[in-house]
Amino acid sequence: MDDLARVLGGLYAQQLQTLPDDGYLRQHSETPFVEGSVRVFRFYEPYLPAEGRILDWGCRHAPDACLIRTRFGERVTLDGCDVFDGSQYPVFFQCAGLRYEPLHEIVKLPYADDSFDTVLAAGVLEHVPMDHESLRELYRVLRPGGRLIVTHLPNRASVEEWQLRRRGGNHFHWRLYSRREMRDLLLHAGFRPIIAGYQTQLDLLPVDGTAIAALRPIMRLFQLHRLASCLCAVAEKVAHL
Repeated sequence: MDDLARVLGGLYAQQLQTLPDDGYLRQHSETPFVEGSVRVFRFYEPYLPAEGRILDWGCRHAPDACLIRTRFGERVTLDGCDVFDGSQYPVFFQCAGLRYEPLHEIVKLPYADDSFDTVLAAGVLEHVPMDHESLRELYRVLRPGGRLIVTHLPNRASVEEWQLRRRGGNHFHWRLYSRREMRDLLLHAGFRPIIAGYQTQLDLLPVDGTAIAALRPIMRLFQLHRLASCLCAVAEKVAHL
């Protein structure tokens, strides 16, 4: 486990002392989730600004904001927003130095035009009532040339999503996307994709270990990376496409 994973794991351990019955928090505290979160962070880290203002949109307990703070220190200002009570996760929010705003409207965000250098949408877009309208609002609050980072967007071809739907219940995602649909959605909202693909070590995520590195070309040859659970992308706000 690397340094970032140790930091994130420690935050979960501290927060669970005050919220031992929070099943969502406990599930995300497990080692595979923590290491996966760090791996996704390392995918988009090169696209973050060296300094500036970042919005963690739909942040929940803000694990990504904590990773950004740990890596970038005081060079960035971190804002977060969600529909939850901001006092629920003090360990994470204090680590991130997060300026939190609760959301009271379906689409509208409580920020001025051109407020942010980067917006992070980690596992959010698939849950909002109107994805296109929300993207238009993110376009509004981003400065010209600012970047939108989308992660954990459920993949239409995902084997995991197919299995969850077969089992029934409400654990699957109702709205799924293909890579092309994700790109088109971003383009129609005024964002030019810089990189867009599959959130897996077989495609965009950094590779852990020599075994996966050796298998990666073979797995890609058979298009198995397309069966990943999620999609991810980095896109830039542009005035003209």
